[in-house]
Amino acid sequence: MDLLLVSEVKELINKAEISFRHQECAACECFLGYVTQLEIDSDPTAKKFLQDYNQDRNQIHSCLGCDPCSPGILYSNYLRKISTQLK
Repeated sequence: MDLLLVSEVKELINKAEISFRHQECAACECFLGYVTQLEIDSDPTAKKFLQDYNQDRNQIHSCLGCDPCSPGILYSNYLRKISTQLK
């Protein structure tokens, strides 16, 4: 799998942010898990962009229980996509 470019990461993050149902989603473990996975899969420029999404660990909270959890769905869809590329 090729590393994600900053343009790709910006598009994925923008989709996630648009999907937020609550302001608190920005510090939710569902969204931040997605950000972390994107960081792992990104090139150095994209990693630098994603640093702006780092949260103080005291600010991070568990899932709010939204049904559906839009950032969580985007994250799981992304994982499915990359897992098929690795096969």
